[in-house]
Amino acid sequence: MDGRQVPNGHPAPNNAPAPSAIRRSGLRVPSVHEALPYTPFSSIIPFSPELIPAPVAVPRTSTAHFSDSPDIISIRHALDQLSAGAANAEHASERCKQTLSDVQRLLDPDNLTQFKFKVPQRPNKPMRALPDGVCTPKLTPFAQMVLQTTDVSYRYLTPESPERSLPAEIHIIGEHEAAALPTPDAHFRHSNPSIVSSVVDQHVEVAKGSQSAQINVLNAVVIPKSLTPAQRAEYQYMSSEQGALGDSTPSKGRHEHLANGYRTVSVDQKHKSDLAVQNLENLLFEIFATEDQLQPDTSGIAAVQSNPLFTFCEVEGSLKQVLLPDAQARLESLLQKVNANGRMESVATDSLVRVQRLCENAVAATEGISLRIDGDMSEQDVEHWLSRLAVAERGVVAARTLLRIMGAGAYIKELQSEEYLRLTITTVHQVYETCILPIVEDRYADGDKIKGSKDALPANASFAFAMSHRLSLQALLNATTKTLRILGDFLAMVEVEETSLSSVEALCNRLLFAENASHERDSVFGIQSFETTRRCAMDVIAKDFAKYPHQRQAILDSILLTIDKLPATRQSARHYRLQDAKPIQLVSALLMRLVQTSAIHEGEAELDKSKSVRTTSAETDHEDNDGADSELEENEDDAIKPTPKNKRNHPEDLYPLVKPLHDAAQLNASFIVRLLVQRALQSSKSSDEPYRRLLDIFTEDFLAVLGSSDWPAAEMLLRTLISHMVNIAEGSKSAVPARTLALELLGTVGTGILELHIAARATARSVDSEGNDLGQGLVDLVERLEIGDVDVGALASFSGPYRTVVEYLQTRDLEDAQLRSAQGYHLMQWALLVCGGREVSADSEYGTSKPIENLQDKLSSMIQDLHWLEDHEDYPNVSPSQGRLAAIVVTLSSKLCKAFNRIFGILLGAMSSQLPRVKSRALKSVVALLEKDPSILDRNAYVLNHILRCAIDPSPLVRDSAMSLIADCVKYRPTLSTMLYERVIARTRDSSIGVRKRAIRLLKDLYLSNQPVHMRAAIADAIIGRIDDNEESIIELARQTMEDIWFLPFHHIKLNGEDAINARLQYNAQASLLIRTTEASEDSSETLQSLIKRVTSQPKLADAHTSVCRHLVRILSDGIIDNADIPDSPDQASILRCLAVFAKSSPKLFTAGQLERLEPYAQNLSKSDDLDVYRSAITILRHVMPHQAALKHDFLQKLQTALLSSVSKLPKSELSEVVPCLWTINGMLDNIERLATFTISALKGIYSMQNVDFAAQPQAVVKASKLMVIVGHFGKACKFDERLPMFKTTFSWYKGGTVAGLMMDIVCPFTAPGQISTIRQASLEAVGMVCQSWPELLLRADVVAALETVLNEHNHDLEEVLLSGLATFFSTGDAPIETGGTTVPDTGIEAGQERLGNTYVAADKDRAAISLTRRFLPQIVRIALSSTDELSSIAARIIVSINRQGLTHPKESGPALVALETCPDKAIATMAYIEHKAQHSKHESLFDKEYMRAVQQAFEYQRDVFQDTTGHISQPPVSKLHMLWDVLKAGKAQVRKKFLTSLTQKLDFKLDTLDVYDVQTAHLDFVRFSAENLAFFDYDKVEELLLLLSAMEKVFSSTGTAVAQAIESEVLKLHLNTVGGAETACDITTESQAAVFDTASIIPARMLQLAIAAQVCSLIWETRSYLRRLWNMQRHVAKSKNSGKDSNRAPTRVTNTSVLTDAYVQRVNEIMDANSTPESQRAICSSFVELISIDSDVRVASDDEEDREEMFQAEDTPSEGTSRKSPSLPASGGGRGRKRKSASTNASPRKRGRLSGVRRRSVSIKVDEGDEDEGWD
Repeated sequence: MDGRQVPNGHPAPNNAPAPSAIRRSGLRVPSVHEALPYTPFSSIIPFSPELIPAPVAVPRTSTAHFSDSPDIISIRHALDQLSAGAANAEHASERCKQTLSDVQRLLDPDNLTQFKFKVPQRPNKPMRALPDGVCTPKLTPFAQMVLQTTDVSYRYLTPESPERSLPAEIHIIGEHEAAALPTPDAHFRHSNPSIVSSVVDQHVEVAKGSQSAQINVLNAVVIPKSLTPAQRAEYQYMSSEQGALGDSTPSKGRHEHLANGYRTVSVDQKHKSDLAVQNLENLLFEIFATEDQLQPDTSGIAAVQSNPLFTFCEVEGSLKQVLLPDAQARLESLLQKVNANGRMESVATDSLVRVQRLCENAVAATEGISLRIDGDMSEQDVEHWLSRLAVAERGVVAARTLLRIMGAGAYIKELQSEEYLRLTITTVHQVYETCILPIVEDRYADGDKIKGSKDALPANASFAFAMSHRLSLQALLNATTKTLRILGDFLAMVEVEETSLSSVEALCNRLLFAENASHERDSVFGIQSFETTRRCAMDVIAKDFAKYPHQRQAILDSILLTIDKLPATRQSARHYRLQDAKPIQLVSALLMRLVQTSAIHEGEAELDKSKSVRTTSAETDHEDNDGADSELEENEDDAIKPTPKNKRNHPEDLYPLVKPLHDAAQLNASFIVRLLVQRALQSSKSSDEPYRRLLDIFTEDFLAVLGSSDWPAAEMLLRTLISHMVNIAEGSKSAVPARTLALELLGTVGTGILELHIAARATARSVDSEGNDLGQGLVDLVERLEIGDVDVGALASFSGPYRTVVEYLQTRDLEDAQLRSAQGYHLMQWALLVCGGREVSADSEYGTSKPIENLQDKLSSMIQDLHWLEDHEDYPNVSPSQGRLAAIVVTLSSKLCKAFNRIFGILLGAMSSQLPRVKSRALKSVVALLEKDPSILDRNAYVLNHILRCAIDPSPLVRDSAMSLIADCVKYRPTLSTMLYERVIARTRDSSIGVRKRAIRLLKDLYLSNQPVHMRAAIADAIIGRIDDNEESIIELARQTMEDIWFLPFHHIKLNGEDAINARLQYNAQASLLIRTTEASEDSSETLQSLIKRVTSQPKLADAHTSVCRHLVRILSDGIIDNADIPDSPDQASILRCLAVFAKSSPKLFTAGQLERLEPYAQNLSKSDDLDVYRSAITILRHVMPHQAALKHDFLQKLQTALLSSVSKLPKSELSEVVPCLWTINGMLDNIERLATFTISALKGIYSMQNVDFAAQPQAVVKASKLMVIVGHFGKACKFDERLPMFKTTFSWYKGGTVAGLMMDIVCPFTAPGQISTIRQASLEAVGMVCQSWPELLLRADVVAALETVLNEHNHDLEEVLLSGLATFFSTGDAPIETGGTTVPDTGIEAGQERLGNTYVAADKDRAAISLTRRFLPQIVRIALSSTDELSSIAARIIVSINRQGLTHPKESGPALVALETCPDKAIATMAYIEHKAQHSKHESLFDKEYMRAVQQAFEYQRDVFQDTTGHISQPPVSKLHMLWDVLKAGKAQVRKKFLTSLTQKLDFKLDTLDVYDVQTAHLDFVRFSAENLAFFDYDKVEELLLLLSAMEKVFSSTGTAVAQAIESEVLKLHLNTVGGAETACDITTESQAAVFDTASIIPARMLQLAIAAQVCSLIWETRSYLRRLWNMQRHVAKSKNSGKDSNRAPTRVTNTSVLTDAYVQRVNEIMDANSTPESQRAICSSFVELISIDSDVRVASDDEEDREEMFQAEDTPSEGTSRKSPSLPASGGGRGRKRKSASTNASPRKRGRLSGVRRRSVSIKVDEGDEDEGWD
């Protein structure tokens, strides 16, 4: 074909008119009336012209409906953005370039289909020129760019010949030359058709639904008259502006069928959408045709029953046509597809209206029906229920169809109906309330199971019925959920009335808080199925929250006021599953989403608030439908592009834009947190109300998503929560429960922050491995945040982490409302950060640098348009890990994470609180922080120092928590072990059992995890020391711990295995450790001895333990010869001492060869240093030889000879080992004659000195003493009775039958008082040693006389010798339990006893022990209570042994045990306490009668020995009798009550018999001692305190009244006035008290007596008042009758315990010092009278209220034990008091007249009681 080629189908414009010329030309869109003659409707007169669509290439809808629609405005905005990007050639946006490239690709001639157009026949004459003044419109920059960069040629053919070119005179009108359409009265209409510019075949215009196709603007429309309807259908008229295609580049993260949020131009998608429309139209045609046939005048009901589409349903009493369920479902499905393709406008409005009427019937049929399930439904009821269920499901689907049509045609008035909306809401509500929710809340079993019951609950009939129809119900649930989702979309699209909105919100709120099942078996629908419904309800609420700002407060109120319905268990509460986190509560997610939604910019209203004024299309006069086209375009452009007048020149405009958004989010967050905290503070975790537990769950949920890009509002909520908690924790008036709550949550949030740091490091490692610049920048920010050196500029920069987060969210589905809210919140935070940085910059005239100004402009654009960023800026692709890391970086830089140091500081500060519970809670929170990130110990030394201070805190609870914290410190930082183990060792001696146990367990861990020998030795020594504890559980724990660390680790170590070298090294280290332990102290050696004996005799592990001990003995034995292998190379003496411990505890561990090695050490005594070696070697030989039958005879003979030769050289301590060893060797060699001869020689030497004057012969003293000691040892260890003739041969004068009797005859005379002290001591020691083996000798008269003489002389040295012997004697029958009572402590051997024979007969020993006890126990008690030296300790051990063996009545020695419990020597006190506790448990009824005497004896012991009459020790004060009270608490309550009553009565006295000169202030001191003990007892029951207070008040009211009366009459000289024949009490005033005393009439003795009496009474009352305040007894005393339940409860201390205690101690000291001078005596008397006269606990306002005094009588009256006649009693301290009635000496009341002119006076406050109603501990 021939034709002329024209570039782009038209010549380039030569003279483009100016914009002003275009506006003057009056280009505009033709009105409907103007275009009507050119349409197929020209022969039809419509009833409304506006219903006729304009003849344009846009969706066929009325411009009246869509001229201002958001879609049209958005499309214009997109085109303007492209034009803006093309305007600046140097900085053209990436989107503009990409779009241009796509347009060029679409317009590539090689890819375009060529079409041949038939040109109609017309006269061959030149076209008429355009009139003057008509010019083509100006192209936009982007359109001009397309025109200049594309080359598309079109060929025009003539109608006569396709090959012939057009005549030259025919002028082709190009796009830029298109004339404006004239007005209706213009002369442009010609009868002949014209060539039309921009005419394109409809099939070529593929992008009919695209951006360019949807612009409702035409530059020129000229329709030829001669076109037929068929021809007309093939053409579509386009404006010149629509030649420039919009951006067709697919946006990031959009749906595949959308481009920039709108439909792409894919042919396949168009085909699908056309097919969807066609299918819908076919179905509608079928439905309408069938409906028409079913009209009443045609087929009737019979036809309905036979057709497949319709049925009849009763609606409001009449039958209505409704679609069958399948037909209704098909209709809904096709409508959904058409709507999804954006083609709902292709469906005729009349058809949609008709569909709505059909759906209305189905929905209306659902209204009012009930779907509830009854347990006893009949078959007919079941059928009816199933039919109603089907009706409900059809109605729900029909409701969804209604909503879909109304939503798609939101701008078509005919499709909108409030009645449809009401029916829909009612239907959904009806289905949920009557069917779904009751079934959701129903359970498998009927009723709640009783705790502890094993009976199964009956099955629930209604649940079983619902389960049998589970599929039908599931279908209904799914359908209703889908309808609810569509309903939410509709409410977010269309403004509805508040009633409908509130109804939907109430329904969604009901769904949110419905009680879903926690187990699948209890759920008909399934847990997650209903959770899907709840998520849908959450979406609806969130959309309403965003759409309707005025409803936001109501929505929050409805949610927060219903949170008590949430499950309070973590497992049941969390069903909302997250992608990268643990499940959380649905309500938690909703609250965060609502806060985020509050930060999103919403339209022009927010712009007005932020003063960002922009011109909108609302300024255009929409009433003028004849406005020109150009004017409309100009106005619409102005709606997007700010005019020069309104353009923002100052970057400060960003702050007023973002500030309201932040304030709205913060306001909502504060409201949420404040309500949660207030509710939580009013409940506890153990209460029935769940608010406290829910607060924990909410906090954990927020922490679970902290740092997530999707939930940035978690940071604001947590920050607000922390702000509240900080105020509570630092508030001085905060109650203890509130402070513990605050500290717990601070610790929880602090842990979450540390966990976020850990997550940041982990994510940074994965991002760093990706190796790109974006990831590296984020990793650098994480590292800088760790050290706190991050630059705000790096965070706020345009390419910083905020930008990364926003880009990451945009790569996902930004149409998701949740992600959109997250993006808006991030932008708000970013903008606030930028605005904050702006304040410190002053580079421009407005105080802002140019880069920051540009950034603020961009942020402002992004906030107002969430899609702005992807349209204008390019950014690298963000991976999911980079997006997560960027979100974490943003969160770590927030105020919440920056507040970590303050959080930690508050926790550390709370560790110093005076409140134990606060301290403990703070410690636990710090523990949680250490568990998360131990590196804080390295960063802050203050933390560890504070923990160590808490380890010595007075409170056991705090010390226990500190020990736990130290364990955690060591666990996470093992290097701290060497610094902390000594502090832990100190806690093994703690007064608290729990602290000691925790310290022992911690030391075990420290021992096993550290290798240094010195450290292990110290730890082992500390634990071994606890084996002698007074608590059985501590003893057992210490024993088990030593077994675990010393023996169990060696069970699997073999010295001859593959790892023999390593095993040898471990055994050598253990041997060194044992040596260090034995060297530590003598007590450690003895305890180690008992430990080894115990572990080697255990039934289960005896063999394994014995094997370990044998290996150790072998290593130690080898070390005697060569100690190089043992660490530290210990000397021989140390090794032998350690071996001696093994020999004493388990002699069978040794071998004969090992004993033979010791022979040289038993002979070498050349040096003094050899004595230690000698002693240890002899000890080993003595204990081991009886168990070694294979010893060589020569070895034994040599050893015997060596030992005999050294006897005379050895001191007493060594003789105790050598002599038993000789007797053992004698049994093995059977040569007793040598020992007998040696003993006879010693006796002869003593006997020869009977007449020696030792005072004159000092040399004889040494010899005699030595011989006596030798005789004593041989008499104790050897049995010479079979060789008695040998002795009688030498001592023929002896007529007795035992060698021991001969020894007594020779030695005992030397105990006589005539001998010097040294000789007496030696003889007494010898007598004691012989009597230990021959107890019948203690019954000899001469022995008894010698003992009595010593005890009567009170000679300290002689008493010590005597009691040492007696202590050994009594201890033989008092063997520890673990020894079985089979060994003698001094010998420790069993076989040796058998060879020696029984050294005493049990009967003789018992008789002797009883005789000694009866004779000498008082003297022994005297010695024990006379001092605290070694002698008293020995006497105390004797008393304990006597009691343990039951040798005396408990009342004889019981008081002494109680007194010894108060001894400062811990060993004595512990020993007495253990025995007292044992005796009390056996003889409680006998002991309780002696406790008053015991208290008196303890007082005298403290007064006489220690010169201290106070009743407390240490700080904080601890009762000196606390061990006595602990014993009483372990017994019967009645005994404790009797003790308290008796002790209180013992405080009483009679004034007339108070002889102050005889006893001075003895009773005053005793009262102080007793009162302070009573004050500092740890009471377990309220009833005990009530009884004590009552008894003290009774004593005070009786005795105190008499004392006050005596003081008034004798000291104050107050007279009684008679009023009305009765005595009236005079008011005590300051003036009367301050009057001058007539001291001449008062003798000093009487004055002192009255002063002491006043002091005693004051002490009693101060103690009573202190107890009331300390234990918060006001609430118990005020009750007339205390219930048993209340009385049996444990009392609670007040929070200001330390303050009250210090004040009490100070007041007691003041009272005790008040009788030193006459002035102080008078002052205490006056003070006491005021105390007894004025009740400080009751406040009196004025004298007029005197007659109302009885009303206040019950405020502070004595409790039940007090007589009704006794007056009410005052407290120590308080506010202004009231007068009390005085009483006579017999407690009967008397009245005193008031002195004239006397005013009331209140008592001064001594102690600030504080707020006793808050902060209970």
